[in-house]
Amino acid sequence: MVQNAIVKKIVREGVAEVSLLRQMECGLHCDGACAGCSAKPPQEILALASNEIGAKPGDFVEVEPAGVGNISVSAAVFLLPCLGLGIGYGLGVQLLRLGEVAALVTAFLGLAAGFVPALLMDRAITRRNAPEFAILKQLR
Repeated sequence: MVQNAIVKKIVREGVAEVSLLRQMECGLHCDGACAGCSAKPPQEILALASNEIGAKPGDFVEVEPAGVGNISVSAAVFLLPCLGLGIGYGLGVQLLRLGEVAALVTAFLGLAAGFVPALLMDRAITRRNAPEFAILKQLR
């Protein structure tokens, strides 16, 4: 999904920090000069973007999410806990022949076990500090 952003600063060669702009009715064509503008977002959303076009701080740019691996990571983060929940419940009922309440306990243990790889993936992505977006073109 293509979004508009403002380049805030150059982090290193080929990487810039951008402030993502929410899609708004006015499109911020007023340059945000309206003091009473209710369309301005209340907080800044900062992200790293690869800067192949050489955009400078203050430039309005168009960005898109970098990489195609985002959907597979999202799917894993959501599916692993669900799989852990189902497997934990199945183990409790079928294999261990536990009652319903005890099987629910094993289901929640499976859910917690499913969150562990999701948490580790999140930390690895955060530590990598790779650009999340790619700057496509300069708008103004």
